[in-house]
Amino acid sequence: MKKAAAKATEIDMAWRRSLRAAVAGDWLAAETWLERIVEADSQNLEAYLVLARLYRSQGAIGRALRMHQNLLLRSGLQESTRKEALLELARDFEQGGYQARAAAAYEELLDSQPRNAEILERLASVLHDLSEFPRALTMSRRLRRRDRETGTRLEVRILLAQAESQNASGDHDGARQSIKQCLRRDKECAMAWLRLGELEAERGRESKALDAWKRGAMADAVVAETLYPKLAATFAARGKPGEFDRFLLKLLDARPKDHGARIALARARSSRGDTSAAIEELARAIEVTPDHLGLRCELGRLLISIGQDAEALKAYGDLLSVVDRTTAATDTGGSETGG
Repeated sequence: MKKAAAKATEIDMAWRRSLRAAVAGDWLAAETWLERIVEADSQNLEAYLVLARLYRSQGAIGRALRMHQNLLLRSGLQESTRKEALLELARDFEQGGYQARAAAAYEELLDSQPRNAEILERLASVLHDLSEFPRALTMSRRLRRRDRETGTRLEVRILLAQAESQNASGDHDGARQSIKQCLRRDKECAMAWLRLGELEAERGRESKALDAWKRGAMADAVVAETLYPKLAATFAARGKPGEFDRFLLKLLDARPKDHGARIALARARSSRGDTSAAIEELARAIEVTPDHLGLRCELGRLLISIGQDAEALKAYGDLLSVVDRTTAATDTGGSETGG
């Protein structure tokens, strides 16, 4: 009895010390104390699972895999523990890059938990990575019935990847169909509009390509920066470069802080020889957002292109001042956080 009590006390103390080490971020110490628990009591399945998870989080995937596989080989394992160990094993496989094995483990879990949203999400994601798009879509649509937002987001991602794959293999009609399905799920998916525009352009449907790219630019300011050169070239090819300016101005009315659109407008005006208007556009934007590096870089490039070297040097000097100021602020913030 005394021996058992002493052992229980020792294990309890090891748990406490592992917890304190984990809270302090001392993962090596936490690992050491958990290993002591497992060595002292191999039936302590909670410690076994926590240690394996810690191994995985520290990148020791092989050790985590062996622990979970050994645990699953034990006889008399409770069903709830078996499911937890299998889920952890699937996560090991996934993080270790063994996607096919991860998919098999998630599918085994899904047989007994067909409505489990986490398993559906992980399985759909792994199947996406394996380029098994039809199966991945089935899982994302099942997930959508449990978690509409996550399921929709995942389905859009899979459809985009499927379209890329179809297009690369020459199945342009299939790619177009996948993109249209994507847009039925999310009309504001800028990447889908970008890809649809490319597909339409390849078919010689310039007007439809233009409409798709405009929709994409309006949907997302980040993707829009990829779209502006396509839009500018298409408007120019149609002999209507001024329409590109009007489109950008309309966009800027809705998104006045869209500096990518502001830069695109300056470039469009400069390309048509209206350099003064381009410089004025950038200068006004810099007054409003003086720390924006992209605007200042563009102003410097433009000034150099027209031979205004002194003004360009001043613009780049101002740019360096902003960089120095931003770097100093970041360093100060990091020092304060560290202290």
